[in-house]
Amino acid sequence: MIKTRLIEEKDLNKLAEIFKRVYDTFDVGEYWSLEQAYKLLKYWFDIQPDLAYLAEVDNKIVGGFVVGVKPWTDGNRLLDGEIFVDPDHQNHGIGSELLKVVFKVAIEKYNVTIWDAVTFKGYDFPLNWYKNLGFEEIEEWTLITGNIRKALEKLENKNG
Repeated sequence: MIKTRLIEEKDLNKLAEIFKRVYDTFDVGEYWSLEQAYKLLKYWFDIQPDLAYLAEVDNKIVGGFVVGVKPWTDGNRLLDGEIFVDPDHQNHGIGSELLKVVFKVAIEKYNVTIWDAVTFKGYDFPLNWYKNLGFEEIEEWTLITGNIRKALEKLENKNG
């Protein structure tokens, strides 16, 4: 039986281990150290502890969902976040349970209507899972990333 509950700070080390294991197992091009995984989960936990949930099976932590609320033009939205389930516990409804509990709290507490998140292209999972839940890819948006030191150098050279 899947149990969900709010994350406590003492749970973050175990959740970081699971988070790292997920990325190690699915090899999507992101390589997480335990330290960086912990920092990421702590970041979300500190921002929005009331929307930081974990899942347990037989009193063993097997996954988590951390996310934040952001005001937007059409009301409050869930922004980004991380949902992850231990590879040994995939396909047992754990991710779905985590989404259900967090979505219900977010709707009740913050009147959230939308979740904007980033996932991986070129992989059936988890993109198809999200699509089956009614989420859509946004063709008009482009995810960007860049080295800010290089950008700063270009900005300074442009203005100098």
